[in-house]
Amino acid sequence: MRLRPRTLGLTAALALSTALVAAAGPATASPGVDLKAAQASRVYGADRFGTAIAASKSFSGQRADAVVLTRSDTYADALAGAPLASDKGGPLLLTSRTALNPEVAAAIKDVLKPGGTVYLLGDGNALSSGVEDSVKALGFPTRRVFGADRLGTAVEIAKLLPSASTVSVVNAWNFPDGLAAGALMGVVDTDSNHSIGAVLLSDGTNLGPTTQGYLSSRTFDTKLAVGGVAVTAVRKYQTGWAELAGPDRYETASLVAKQFTSSAFFKDSTTVVGVATGENWPDALSGSALLAYAGGPMLLTAKNSLPASTKSAIDVIKADAATNGKTIEDVLVFGDQNSVSDAAYNQIVSAVG
Repeated sequence: MRLRPRTLGLTAALALSTALVAAAGPATASPGVDLKAAQASRVYGADRFGTAIAASKSFSGQRADAVVLTRSDTYADALAGAPLASDKGGPLLLTSRTALNPEVAAAIKDVLKPGGTVYLLGDGNALSSGVEDSVKALGFPTRRVFGADRLGTAVEIAKLLPSASTVSVVNAWNFPDGLAAGALMGVVDTDSNHSIGAVLLSDGTNLGPTTQGYLSSRTFDTKLAVGGVAVTAVRKYQTGWAELAGPDRYETASLVAKQFTSSAFFKDSTTVVGVATGENWPDALSGSALLAYAGGPMLLTAKNSLPASTKSAIDVIKADAATNGKTIEDVLVFGDQNSVSDAAYNQIVSAVG
């Protein structure tokens, strides 16, 4: 399996910001992309809507083939969404449950090609008919993807990824492991030109009949249990699962990130890394979709300091790139200083440098 990195639309903006920083010193923070070092930049907005919109700017100029839209107040239906967004060639955006956020509506018009589809995750209780009608009023067709619950929605998403040869199972009732797994499963393979994998959910330490039934009906070449809860669940079901589980969310995300090396899951080295807070989900959710599209991992950090396990993953990825004559070219830090402090940000910069 070969990694298929994609050039992000952020590249030109980052290059311009690099020149400005070199000439004038650190720039005043403003929503969007705020570069503080040659290889690292913040991607953020005034709130969770704005950060997702900032991530979607990679597709500005109607370069997206699709948009995945999910509710902004819970991650339930969206944990499995990053591979769908990457596979369909577009960003993952957030909106309120009952109304389409005006700024999100503008972002959809900015990024989506004429005739491009907006995938709505969840039923009418997750995203109301009013949200769907507002999207249609923009001139775009919609497609709802949903099941009876979050586990069922993940299965319905997986059905839209028929080329996926890999599956990851993560805990349905917490977010960190799913955010890391989504970036890995969403990487597009050179041969198929589709996401390599799908994310399914365990009902805590049990697979649950929905997930277990789908796994029984479909063959995956590679199966990953991500996080200790998911490991417990799949062990009750069958053997043959690779287990990526650390003592905490940061170590688990680090173990997933280390799969982005030429000696592990892929043949190529990655040159892009994402980092977001491990203490909340919105920034990492939209970021994981972007990282999947770019072909890089989503790592997690504590607000005020970079965990040793996260630094270890950066070290491994950096060394792997060097072995293959490459460097880490972009580190995208999702969220402002309230999510990832300047102290943690500077530690990320130092780790990459």
